[in-house]
Amino acid sequence: MRSLLAASWILLAAVQAAGATGSADGVLYFDRGHYWIELTLGGLEGSLDEQTVSDPSRFEIRAIDGGSPFKPYRVELLEHEPGKTVLVLSSGKLKGRRCYSVIFRLPEGDEVAVDSICDPFLSEPRSRFCAEREFFRKYIASAFSRSGSMYNLNRFDYGYDFSAERSTSHLAVQPCFEFRGWAFEPGFEYGSVTYLTGGSGSSNALRQTVAVKLSKSGWAGKLGLSVEAGYEHERSSPSDGGESVQYSHSVTFGGRVRLDNLFDHLNSYCTSVFKGVDLGLGYAWYESNDEEVWADSGFERTTPYLMTRFTWTFLYGFQLSYSLESYWPTSHGENFEEFHSIRLRLLLRDVLDKPGGKRYHPDLELSYDRGRKLPLLEDEKKVMIKFTFDLYPW
Repeated sequence: MRSLLAASWILLAAVQAAGATGSADGVLYFDRGHYWIELTLGGLEGSLDEQTVSDPSRFEIRAIDGGSPFKPYRVELLEHEPGKTVLVLSSGKLKGRRCYSVIFRLPEGDEVAVDSICDPFLSEPRSRFCAEREFFRKYIASAFSRSGSMYNLNRFDYGYDFSAERSTSHLAVQPCFEFRGWAFEPGFEYGSVTYLTGGSGSSNALRQTVAVKLSKSGWAGKLGLSVEAGYEHERSSPSDGGESVQYSHSVTFGGRVRLDNLFDHLNSYCTSVFKGVDLGLGYAWYESNDEEVWADSGFERTTPYLMTRFTWTFLYGFQLSYSLESYWPTSHGENFEEFHSIRLRLLLRDVLDKPGGKRYHPDLELSYDRGRKLPLLEDEKKVMIKFTFDLYPW
Protein backbone atom coordinates (compact mmCIF):
# COMPACT_ATOMS: atom_id res chain seq x y z
CA MET A 1 0.00 0.00 0.00
CA ARG A 2 2.79 2.39 0.87
CA SER A 3 4.15 3.14 -2.56
CA LEU A 4 0.86 2.75 -4.43
CA LEU A 5 -0.80 5.39 -2.24
CA ALA A 6 2.18 7.68 -1.79
CA ALA A 7 2.74 7.82 -5.60
CA SER A 8 -0.89 8.97 -6.23
CA TRP A 9 -1.93 12.63 -6.40
CA ILE A 10 -0.96 13.99 -2.95
CA LEU A 11 -2.36 17.08 -1.31
CA LEU A 12 -0.82 17.75 2.09
CA ALA A 13 -0.39 20.23 4.92
CA ALA A 14 2.54 19.75 7.26
CA VAL A 15 2.82 21.03 10.82
CA GLN A 16 5.20 20.57 13.71
CA ALA A 17 4.61 20.37 17.45
CA ALA A 18 6.85 19.65 20.40
CA GLY A 19 5.90 17.01 22.99
CA ALA A 20 7.09 16.28 26.49
CA THR A 21 10.03 14.12 25.42
CA GLY A 22 10.24 14.38 21.64
CA SER A 23 8.87 15.94 18.49
CA ALA A 24 6.55 14.90 15.67
CA ASP A 25 5.45 16.00 12.22
CA GLY A 26 1.98 15.24 10.84
CA VAL A 27 0.87 15.10 7.20
CA LEU A 28 -2.63 14.42 5.83
CA TYR A 29 -2.81 12.62 2.49
CA PHE A 30 -5.74 11.58 0.35
CA ASP A 31 -6.48 9.86 -2.96
CA ARG A 32 -10.05 10.74 -3.98
CA GLY A 33 -11.86 9.78 -0.81
CA HIS A 34 -9.33 7.61 1.02
CA TYR A 35 -7.62 9.64 3.74
CA TRP A 36 -4.71 8.71 5.99
CA ILE A 37 -2.15 10.44 8.23
CA GLU A 38 1.61 10.01 7.93
CA LEU A 39 3.34 10.66 11.25
CA THR A 40 7.07 11.20 11.76
CA LEU A 41 8.41 10.82 15.33
CA GLY A 42 11.83 12.08 16.43
CA GLY A 43 13.94 12.40 19.53
CA LEU A 44 12.50 9.26 21.18
CA GLU A 45 15.12 6.63 20.37
CA GLY A 46 15.30 5.26 23.90
CA SER A 47 11.53 4.85 24.23
CA LEU A 48 10.52 3.33 20.91
CA ASP A 49 10.56 -0.15 19.47
CA GLU A 50 8.64 -1.55 16.51
CA GLN A 51 5.98 -3.19 18.66
CA THR A 52 5.32 0.03 20.60
CA VAL A 53 4.96 2.34 17.60
CA SER A 54 2.81 -0.19 15.70
CA ASP A 55 0.22 -0.47 18.48
CA PRO A 56 -3.00 1.41 17.42
CA SER A 57 -4.13 1.66 21.07
CA ARG A 58 -1.31 4.17 21.78
CA PHE A 59 -2.70 6.69 19.28
CA GLU A 60 -5.64 9.03 19.63
CA ILE A 61 -7.02 11.08 16.73
CA ARG A 62 -9.48 13.92 17.22
CA ALA A 63 -11.11 16.35 14.80
CA ILE A 64 -10.26 19.88 15.94
CA ASP A 65 -13.76 21.14 15.17
CA GLY A 66 -15.30 18.66 17.62
CA GLY A 67 -16.39 15.06 17.85
CA SER A 68 -15.28 12.03 19.83
CA PRO A 69 -11.64 10.89 19.69
CA PHE A 70 -10.91 7.64 17.87
CA LYS A 71 -8.01 5.28 17.30
CA PRO A 72 -6.62 4.23 13.92
CA TYR A 73 -7.70 0.78 12.82
CA ARG A 74 -4.19 0.12 11.52
CA VAL A 75 -0.69 1.53 12.04
CA GLU A 76 1.85 0.74 9.33
CA LEU A 77 5.56 1.18 10.07
CA LEU A 78 7.29 2.71 7.04
CA GLU A 79 10.70 3.57 8.52
CA HIS A 80 12.36 2.95 11.88
CA GLU A 81 15.90 4.15 12.45
CA PRO A 82 17.80 6.20 15.07
CA GLY A 83 16.26 9.63 15.27
CA LYS A 84 13.36 8.98 12.93
CA THR A 85 10.26 6.78 12.86
CA VAL A 86 7.67 7.14 10.08
CA LEU A 87 4.17 5.69 10.50
CA VAL A 88 0.92 5.61 8.51
CA LEU A 89 -2.31 5.89 10.53
CA SER A 90 -5.32 4.53 8.64
CA SER A 91 -8.96 5.05 9.61
CA GLY A 92 -12.25 5.21 7.76
CA LYS A 93 -13.27 8.02 10.14
CA LEU A 94 -10.83 10.50 8.57
CA LYS A 95 -12.75 12.98 6.42
CA GLY A 96 -11.90 15.75 4.01
CA ARG A 97 -11.95 19.50 4.64
CA ARG A 98 -11.09 19.05 8.33
CA CYS A 99 -8.15 19.44 10.71
CA TYR A 100 -7.00 16.74 13.14
CA SER A 101 -4.77 16.41 16.17
CA VAL A 102 -2.89 13.21 17.05
CA ILE A 103 -1.61 12.10 20.47
CA PHE A 104 0.97 9.31 20.82
CA ARG A 105 1.31 7.83 24.31
CA LEU A 106 4.68 6.40 25.34
CA PRO A 107 5.00 3.35 27.65
CA GLU A 108 6.25 5.53 30.53
CA GLY A 109 3.14 7.73 30.32
CA ASP A 110 4.51 10.74 28.42
CA GLU A 111 2.68 12.04 25.36
CA VAL A 112 3.76 13.47 22.02
CA ALA A 113 1.11 15.62 20.31
CA VAL A 114 0.70 16.94 16.77
CA ASP A 115 -1.89 19.68 16.21
CA SER A 116 -3.65 21.09 13.15
CA ILE A 117 -3.04 18.36 10.58
CA CYS A 118 -5.31 19.86 7.93
CA ASP A 119 -6.74 18.89 4.55
CA PRO A 120 -5.40 21.52 2.11
CA PHE A 121 -8.91 21.86 0.63
CA LEU A 122 -9.90 23.50 3.92
CA SER A 123 -7.93 26.67 3.21
CA GLU A 124 -6.00 28.05 0.30
CA PRO A 125 -2.16 27.74 0.61
CA ARG A 126 -0.36 31.08 0.80
CA SER A 127 -3.75 32.81 1.24
CA ARG A 128 -4.20 32.83 -2.51
CA PHE A 129 -7.73 33.05 -3.90
CA CYS A 130 -8.63 30.26 -6.31
CA ALA A 131 -11.20 31.51 -8.80
CA GLU A 132 -11.45 28.10 -10.46
CA ARG A 133 -12.46 26.44 -7.20
CA GLU A 134 -15.15 29.03 -6.45
CA PHE A 135 -16.55 28.87 -9.99
CA PHE A 136 -16.70 25.07 -9.96
CA ARG A 137 -18.42 24.88 -6.58
CA LYS A 138 -20.94 27.62 -7.37
CA TYR A 139 -21.94 26.90 -10.96
CA ILE A 140 -20.87 23.36 -11.91
CA ALA A 141 -21.12 21.09 -8.87
CA SER A 142 -24.34 22.64 -7.59
CA ALA A 143 -26.19 21.41 -10.68
CA PHE A 144 -25.61 17.81 -9.57
CA SER A 145 -26.47 18.12 -5.87
CA ARG A 146 -29.01 15.30 -5.72
CA SER A 147 -29.26 12.52 -3.16
CA GLY A 148 -27.14 9.46 -3.89
CA SER A 149 -26.88 5.97 -2.46
CA MET A 150 -24.17 4.17 -0.56
CA TYR A 151 -22.50 1.13 -2.16
CA ASN A 152 -19.94 -0.96 -0.29
CA LEU A 153 -17.99 -1.65 -3.47
CA ASN A 154 -14.68 -0.57 -4.93
CA ARG A 155 -16.34 0.74 -8.07
CA PHE A 156 -19.87 1.00 -9.36
CA ASP A 157 -21.12 2.87 -12.39
CA TYR A 158 -24.35 3.19 -14.30
CA GLY A 159 -24.66 4.93 -17.63
CA TYR A 160 -25.68 4.94 -21.26
CA ASP A 161 -23.58 3.28 -23.96
CA PHE A 162 -23.88 5.30 -27.18
CA SER A 163 -21.98 2.66 -29.19
CA ALA A 164 -24.73 0.09 -28.50
CA GLU A 165 -27.64 2.45 -27.73
CA ARG A 166 -28.43 0.95 -24.34
CA SER A 167 -28.05 1.56 -20.63
CA THR A 168 -25.33 -0.41 -18.89
CA SER A 169 -23.78 -0.95 -15.49
CA HIS A 170 -20.50 -2.21 -14.14
CA LEU A 171 -19.30 -3.15 -10.70
CA ALA A 172 -15.98 -4.26 -9.26
CA VAL A 173 -15.05 -5.60 -5.83
CA GLN A 174 -11.32 -5.80 -5.10
CA PRO A 175 -10.16 -5.93 -1.46
CA CYS A 176 -6.45 -5.79 -0.67
CA PHE A 177 -4.67 -7.90 1.95
CA GLU A 178 -1.11 -7.06 2.97
CA PHE A 179 1.57 -9.16 4.62
CA ARG A 180 5.20 -8.12 5.14
CA GLY A 181 5.27 -5.76 2.21
CA TRP A 182 3.32 -8.03 -0.17
CA ALA A 183 -0.17 -7.12 -1.37
CA PHE A 184 -2.69 -9.82 -2.34
CA GLU A 185 -5.75 -8.64 -4.27
CA PRO A 186 -8.56 -11.02 -5.21
CA GLY A 187 -11.21 -9.40 -7.37
CA PHE A 188 -14.53 -9.80 -9.15
CA GLU A 189 -15.97 -7.67 -11.96
CA TYR A 190 -19.29 -7.77 -13.77
CA GLY A 191 -20.20 -5.62 -16.73
CA SER A 192 -21.03 -5.43 -20.41
CA VAL A 193 -19.01 -4.80 -23.54
CA THR A 194 -19.66 -4.16 -27.25
CA TYR A 195 -17.59 -6.25 -29.69
CA LEU A 196 -17.13 -5.07 -33.26
CA THR A 197 -17.71 -7.91 -35.75
CA GLY A 198 -16.53 -6.15 -38.91
CA GLY A 199 -18.05 -3.41 -41.01
CA SER A 200 -20.85 -1.76 -39.05
CA GLY A 201 -21.82 -4.93 -37.22
CA SER A 202 -21.49 -5.37 -33.47
CA SER A 203 -22.53 -7.75 -30.72
CA ASN A 204 -23.13 -7.17 -27.03
CA ALA A 205 -21.87 -9.50 -24.33
CA LEU A 206 -22.00 -9.79 -20.56
CA ARG A 207 -18.55 -10.23 -19.07
CA GLN A 208 -17.73 -11.72 -15.67
CA THR A 209 -14.13 -11.67 -14.48
CA VAL A 210 -12.46 -13.31 -11.50
CA ALA A 211 -8.83 -12.38 -10.88
CA VAL A 212 -6.06 -12.56 -8.31
CA LYS A 213 -2.93 -10.40 -8.14
CA LEU A 214 0.19 -10.50 -5.98
CA SER A 215 2.49 -7.48 -5.88
CA LYS A 216 5.34 -5.89 -3.95
CA SER A 217 6.30 -2.22 -4.02
CA GLY A 218 9.22 -0.04 -3.04
CA TRP A 219 11.02 3.22 -3.74
CA ALA A 220 14.08 4.13 -5.79
CA GLY A 221 14.68 7.80 -5.13
CA LYS A 222 11.54 9.62 -6.24
CA LEU A 223 10.28 6.70 -8.32
CA GLY A 224 7.74 4.25 -6.98
CA LEU A 225 8.49 0.73 -8.24
CA SER A 226 6.38 -2.42 -8.10
CA VAL A 227 6.48 -5.97 -9.41
CA GLU A 228 3.31 -8.00 -9.83
CA ALA A 229 1.92 -11.34 -11.00
CA GLY A 230 -1.69 -12.13 -11.73
CA TYR A 231 -4.22 -14.61 -13.05
CA GLU A 232 -7.52 -13.70 -14.71
CA HIS A 233 -10.47 -15.91 -15.63
CA GLU A 234 -13.20 -14.38 -17.80
CA ARG A 235 -16.63 -15.60 -18.91
CA SER A 236 -18.28 -13.84 -21.85
CA SER A 237 -21.86 -14.60 -22.96
CA PRO A 238 -24.30 -12.87 -25.35
CA SER A 239 -26.47 -10.29 -23.61
CA ASP A 240 -29.52 -11.50 -25.57
CA GLY A 241 -29.48 -14.81 -23.68
CA GLY A 242 -27.85 -16.95 -26.38
CA GLU A 243 -26.09 -20.18 -25.50
CA SER A 244 -22.68 -19.32 -26.92
CA VAL A 245 -20.33 -18.88 -23.97
CA GLN A 246 -16.63 -18.14 -24.31
CA TYR A 247 -14.04 -18.55 -21.58
CA SER A 248 -10.63 -16.90 -21.49
CA HIS A 249 -7.63 -17.10 -19.20
CA SER A 250 -4.43 -15.13 -18.80
CA VAL A 251 -1.34 -15.18 -16.60
CA THR A 252 0.77 -12.03 -16.41
CA PHE A 253 4.13 -11.08 -14.88
CA GLY A 254 5.41 -7.53 -14.99
CA GLY A 255 6.69 -4.38 -13.36
CA ARG A 256 5.51 -0.82 -13.00
CA VAL A 257 7.13 2.54 -12.26
CA ARG A 258 5.19 5.52 -10.89
CA LEU A 259 6.34 8.89 -12.20
CA ASP A 260 4.05 11.26 -10.26
CA ASN A 261 6.79 12.88 -8.19
CA LEU A 262 8.62 14.03 -11.31
CA PHE A 263 5.76 16.48 -11.93
CA ASP A 264 5.74 18.12 -8.50
CA HIS A 265 7.29 21.34 -9.76
CA LEU A 266 4.56 21.69 -12.42
CA ASN A 267 1.58 21.19 -10.13
CA SER A 268 -0.32 24.28 -9.02
CA TYR A 269 -3.04 23.87 -6.43
CA CYS A 270 -6.57 23.56 -7.92
CA THR A 271 -5.44 24.78 -11.36
CA SER A 272 -3.31 21.97 -12.80
CA VAL A 273 -2.19 18.73 -11.14
CA PHE A 274 -0.70 15.61 -12.76
CA LYS A 275 -1.21 12.35 -10.88
CA GLY A 276 -1.47 8.66 -11.64
CA VAL A 277 1.40 8.83 -14.13
CA ASP A 278 2.95 5.41 -14.55
CA LEU A 279 4.56 3.01 -17.00
CA GLY A 280 4.38 -0.78 -16.89
CA LEU A 281 5.73 -3.67 -18.94
CA GLY A 282 5.61 -7.43 -18.69
CA TYR A 283 4.82 -10.75 -20.33
CA ALA A 284 1.56 -12.70 -20.58
CA TRP A 285 0.27 -16.18 -21.42
CA TYR A 286 -3.35 -16.29 -22.58
CA GLU A 287 -5.99 -18.64 -24.01
CA SER A 288 -9.67 -18.50 -25.02
CA ASN A 289 -12.07 -21.34 -25.88
CA ASP A 290 -15.47 -22.74 -25.00
CA GLU A 291 -14.12 -24.75 -22.06
CA GLU A 292 -14.12 -23.38 -18.54
CA VAL A 293 -10.70 -24.86 -17.76
CA TRP A 294 -7.39 -23.86 -19.28
CA ALA A 295 -6.54 -25.96 -22.36
CA ASP A 296 -3.32 -27.97 -22.59
CA SER A 297 -2.11 -25.57 -25.29
CA GLY A 298 -2.66 -22.53 -23.08
CA PHE A 299 1.01 -21.66 -22.76
CA GLU A 300 1.49 -21.56 -26.54
CA ARG A 301 -0.10 -18.11 -26.95
CA THR A 302 2.10 -15.41 -25.43
CA THR A 303 2.69 -11.70 -25.75
CA PRO A 304 4.85 -8.98 -24.21
CA TYR A 305 2.86 -5.91 -23.18
CA LEU A 306 3.39 -2.25 -22.39
CA MET A 307 0.99 -0.08 -20.39
CA THR A 308 1.10 3.64 -19.77
CA ARG A 309 -1.32 6.03 -18.06
CA PHE A 310 -1.60 9.63 -16.96
CA THR A 311 -4.26 11.69 -15.19
CA TRP A 312 -4.58 15.47 -15.29
CA THR A 313 -6.84 17.40 -12.91
CA PHE A 314 -7.45 20.96 -14.09
CA LEU A 315 -9.56 23.97 -13.09
CA TYR A 316 -10.13 22.33 -9.70
CA GLY A 317 -13.04 20.05 -10.66
CA PHE A 318 -12.26 18.48 -14.05
CA GLN A 319 -10.16 15.38 -14.57
CA LEU A 320 -8.87 13.94 -17.84
CA SER A 321 -7.15 10.55 -17.93
CA TYR A 322 -5.74 8.44 -20.73
CA SER A 323 -4.35 4.93 -20.73
CA LEU A 324 -2.79 2.81 -23.47
CA GLU A 325 -2.22 -0.94 -23.48
CA SER A 326 0.00 -2.38 -26.22
CA TYR A 327 0.55 -6.04 -27.13
CA TRP A 328 2.77 -7.98 -29.54
CA PRO A 329 1.19 -11.47 -29.76
CA THR A 330 3.46 -14.26 -30.96
CA SER A 331 0.59 -16.43 -32.26
CA HIS A 332 0.40 -16.99 -36.00
CA GLY A 333 -1.58 -14.32 -37.89
CA GLU A 334 -1.74 -11.82 -35.01
CA ASN A 335 -0.10 -8.42 -35.23
CA PHE A 336 0.52 -5.49 -32.94
CA GLU A 337 -2.60 -4.68 -30.89
CA GLU A 338 -3.51 -1.72 -28.71
CA PHE A 339 -6.32 -0.61 -26.42
CA HIS A 340 -7.13 3.05 -25.67
CA SER A 341 -9.15 4.39 -22.74
CA ILE A 342 -10.09 8.04 -22.27
CA ARG A 343 -12.00 9.42 -19.26
CA LEU A 344 -13.30 12.93 -18.62
CA ARG A 345 -14.77 13.45 -15.14
CA LEU A 346 -16.55 16.11 -13.16
CA LEU A 347 -15.17 15.56 -9.67
CA LEU A 348 -18.32 16.03 -7.65
CA ARG A 349 -17.82 13.70 -4.73
CA ASP A 350 -15.44 15.86 -2.66
CA VAL A 351 -17.30 19.10 -3.41
CA LEU A 352 -21.01 18.40 -2.90
CA ASP A 353 -22.56 18.16 0.52
CA LYS A 354 -23.19 14.55 1.48
CA PRO A 355 -26.88 13.56 1.34
CA GLY A 356 -28.47 12.94 4.74
CA GLY A 357 -27.62 9.47 6.04
CA LYS A 358 -25.38 8.72 3.03
CA ARG A 359 -21.62 8.70 2.63
CA TYR A 360 -20.88 9.11 -1.06
CA HIS A 361 -21.87 11.11 -4.09
CA PRO A 362 -20.91 9.91 -7.60
CA ASP A 363 -18.74 11.66 -10.14
CA LEU A 364 -20.10 12.27 -13.64
CA GLU A 365 -17.91 10.62 -16.28
CA LEU A 366 -17.69 10.55 -20.06
CA SER A 367 -15.64 7.56 -21.27
CA TYR A 368 -14.36 6.16 -24.55
CA ASP A 369 -12.76 2.71 -24.98
CA ARG A 370 -11.54 1.28 -28.26
CA GLY A 371 -9.15 -1.48 -29.33
CA ARG A 372 -8.08 -4.97 -28.38
CA LYS A 373 -6.82 -6.16 -25.01
CA LEU A 374 -6.10 -9.35 -23.12
CA PRO A 375 -7.25 -12.02 -22.83
CA LEU A 376 -9.57 -12.15 -25.88
CA LEU A 377 -7.80 -9.58 -28.07
CA GLU A 378 -11.12 -8.93 -29.81
CA ASP A 379 -12.08 -5.50 -31.08
CA GLU A 380 -14.09 -3.57 -28.47
CA LYS A 381 -15.74 -0.17 -28.53
CA LYS A 382 -17.68 1.77 -25.87
CA VAL A 383 -18.74 5.40 -25.72
CA MET A 384 -20.53 6.12 -22.45
CA ILE A 385 -21.77 8.80 -20.12
CA LYS A 386 -22.26 7.58 -16.56
CA PHE A 387 -22.24 8.23 -12.86
CA THR A 388 -19.27 6.52 -11.20
CA PHE A 389 -18.54 5.66 -7.58
CA ASP A 390 -14.91 4.99 -6.64
CA LEU A 391 -15.09 3.70 -3.07
CA TYR A 392 -12.58 2.57 -0.44
CA PRO A 393 -14.36 0.60 2.31
CA TRP A 394 -11.58 -1.87 2.99
